[in-house]
Amino acid sequence: MVLGSLDKSITYPKSLYYSAKAYGFGYLPNGLVIEPGGWDDETNQWLASLFGFSYERILPDRGIDPDKVWGDYLKRIKNALSQGSAVQVCRGWMGTREKGGQIRSHLGRLFWWEGLTKRNRPDMHYFTVVGIDRSNREIYFHDPIFGWFGTGKYVKCKEELFRKTVERAPWQHRYITIIFKKTNRLPKGEKEIRALLKKRIIKKIKGDPSVYDSVEMWRSFFRLKQVKNSFAHGIKGLKLFKKDLQPERFKRILIFKMKKRNIMPVEVVSWLDLNIYHSSFIASISAEYLEARGKTMEWEWLFRLHLLYEKLRISSLKLRLLFKTTPDLYQAVEKSKPILVQMRKTIDEMINSQIIILFFCYCS
Repeated sequence: MVLGSLDKSITYPKSLYYSAKAYGFGYLPNGLVIEPGGWDDETNQWLASLFGFSYERILPDRGIDPDKVWGDYLKRIKNALSQGSAVQVCRGWMGTREKGGQIRSHLGRLFWWEGLTKRNRPDMHYFTVVGIDRSNREIYFHDPIFGWFGTGKYVKCKEELFRKTVERAPWQHRYITIIFKKTNRLPKGEKEIRALLKKRIIKKIKGDPSVYDSVEMWRSFFRLKQVKNSFAHGIKGLKLFKKDLQPERFKRILIFKMKKRNIMPVEVVSWLDLNIYHSSFIASISAEYLEARGKTMEWEWLFRLHLLYEKLRISSLKLRLLFKTTPDLYQAVEKSKPILVQMRKTIDEMINSQIIILFFCYCS
């Protein structure tokens, strides 16, 4: 969305495809945590390098006077807009209500949050500010919920409400601004991008750390004192995920998280389901770009990957429902065994699919 404000030809599907995120995978060993599929520093820096833009992410330190940090925040947004760049920001969800295990908002039922306690919900959402009317104290923004950049409607809200939504976001993401700007650097040509992208896809599948965010990025982004474990990427990450879905390992991890981290089993499987959904979505939208360009063979690879994620998600949805309705952990794990078997089989299919993509990348 931000890139599209600088160059209308950079659609959301195009930027997702060029990021090669659909080909990547990250998993935290012994954690039952799939790496979130949202935008990250490494991806943004990569896209900026392709299109000749600069990139900056600013996240103010905690403890600054709220009025000062708000004023600086609006100033950064206004300056970027005056230079022709939209600004990606973060807000909290407003107006959610919970009753009988169901969570609803003005958008309807938020199935993806059910099973998560309020403390462990992703109570934030990224969207793009596209204009400010200071005389009327109004903010204009574009939200992916309402459609891709250039196809959805712009939404406006009063600055007072905008501030309330921003300040509802978790403090680690509050007042963040993500900005791309035009530079004197020319964008890379299509032929060069194709060659670079092929190399990047290979690195994504093989789990090369140079095309994924570093441990230090995750530590600084989430304001953590330290990060003891790091994500395993690519095919290695898929294999480790499959290993942790063995029933006894699966049970041990859930018990550890419940006793040591105060994260209930239903929350662990709900987060798994949420991140599998994100991965499926990224693969689907990336394939959409290839379909529009008539690149049938590569579209087939990505769309097959999307279908495998959907197959995996059917299993993760079953897991989430099972743990929501079966309070006893040992009974839930026993009942989940057939689901875990199916998930491991699906992951084997995903690994084989990635190996085939690698083969074609090397041969083409």
